[in-house]
Amino acid sequence: MAKMKIKAKEKGGVVKVKAMFRSLMADKEEAEKKKIEAEYIRHILAKANGKVVFEATTSGFMSENPLIKFSFTGAKKGDELEFVLTDNHGKTKTGKKKIK
Repeated sequence: MAKMKIKAKEKGGVVKVKAMFRSLMADKEEAEKKKIEAEYIRHILAKANGKVVFEATTSGFMSENPLIKFSFTGAKKGDELEFVLTDNHGKTKTGKKKIK
């Protein structure tokens, strides 16, 4: 399952987020070529203060170790940003980071 690197900074009421997920993102075709098991992130969910601030459904089309960037309002320094990743096998991984 993917490892996460998360950065979140608030300035002027806007929180800017950069998150990188370490994953092979190998769909069925690529997995057969590399002779490995298919592995990719299927769903990405980010919450701040219990509210969804980012959500994406993905597949093996994304590049290896995907990087996402987004901004949102409604959070402040010290609040916690939580990411929940779900892979193609149904396993989930959670990562949390305080907003700076």
